[in-house]
Amino acid sequence: MTDFKVVNVEELTIEKIKELSYPKLMEIYKSLPSADLREMDGEYDSLMVGFVSERSETLSKWWLYDTERGYWLGKAFTPSPNKQELRGEGYNRWKIENKELHHMRFLTDISESLIDGKLVFRLKYASFKNDGGIVDMTDEVRRIRKGLYLCAGMAEPEKVPPDFFCLTGPVNEYTHHSEWVYGDEVKRYAKIRGTLKNHPYPEDFK
Repeated sequence: MTDFKVVNVEELTIEKIKELSYPKLMEIYKSLPSADLREMDGEYDSLMVGFVSERSETLSKWWLYDTERGYWLGKAFTPSPNKQELRGEGYNRWKIENKELHHMRFLTDISESLIDGKLVFRLKYASFKNDGGIVDMTDEVRRIRKGLYLCAGMAEPEKVPPDFFCLTGPVNEYTHHSEWVYGDEVKRYAKIRGTLKNHPYPEDFK
């Protein structure tokens, strides 16, 4: 990876971000403002861009792309219909058998970053019965510019260091389900859940 001595954030593209080292990504992330909760409305495409280690990269790519959950496409957000509330909700977008499906729900709010303590647009999975909730997954979203966001993904038992990913969009409107066909993830677990199939480090479970 190549670092630029001086990075003009406004000129960053996905391709340039992918070339940056993990320390530079962290530096840029800490310099960015939070995404605006009202602005994050709709479906967004995703791309992983930075990992603290080779092991972290291997595990994350397995978790996102090589389990029964499907192939991760991105996320979707909708703010609360009550404009006074600084909160909302969302879901993850997955491809399963060449069809896009939505599961692994989360709540959103503005809260202190686990990385630097600044206020940030946060995704919390713990309220839902899904694989993200089980590991107390937390994502944070910061704004490079409208339509391009640098994000940090963290899970238990150690919240940090995070993996970094980008979101671009919105590419579609948010899908408001009256019922979650694959489990509402509140009273019932999502029917689509990952197992240890294809786990890259099976020796960890012996």
